[in-house]
Amino acid sequence: MLQYEMKAMFKHSMLTPQLIGLALLYCLLAVSAEAQTSRIKRISLMTPDLDQSISFFTRVIGFTLNYEGTLAPDGEPFLGSAFNIDASKPIRRALLSTSSEARGLFLIEHPDAPAPDPEEPTAVVTVVEVESIDNTLALAGAAGAPVSETVTDVTPEGMLFSEAMITSPGGHAILVYELSTAP
Repeated sequence: MLQYEMKAMFKHSMLTPQLIGLALLYCLLAVSAEAQTSRIKRISLMTPDLDQSISFFTRVIGFTLNYEGTLAPDGEPFLGSAFNIDASKPIRRALLSTSSEARGLFLIEHPDAPAPDPEEPTAVVTVVEVESIDNTLALAGAAGAPVSETVTDVTPEGMLFSEAMITSPGGHAILVYELSTAP
């Protein structure tokens, strides 16, 4: 009986099985597109010396300083708990950008942050594309930052890449890389 009623509805209606199928497909595509809109807003790094870190990330890595200031006591409820900082005291912070990522780096000063141990692996590596890896590594060396050897390889797409690890004054592992067309 239900099958007969369904056929009768489709016969006297503009709704065909093909239109219903297309509508369902459209809904699935819309939901899929919405589910894939996540992106990383920024990387937040704690540093014992904000001025030294700003200098390093702007002069060596090539970031641009957008904002530097002091957050009033209890100014942001999440910052203290996220970084285990006493948020009842003023917190210095800075926002920096690359040429393609606005405000992608957030530096938070925490003078009591533990000193990095170069013998221990880092839990987080920040990866940054640079215009010239040779220039970046020379600047890092001149700034006294530890620098690894450069590794060069070809991507599956045929692009030549070079990468090396730099340790910032705050103890952050920064993997810098340069892409170019393969010879």
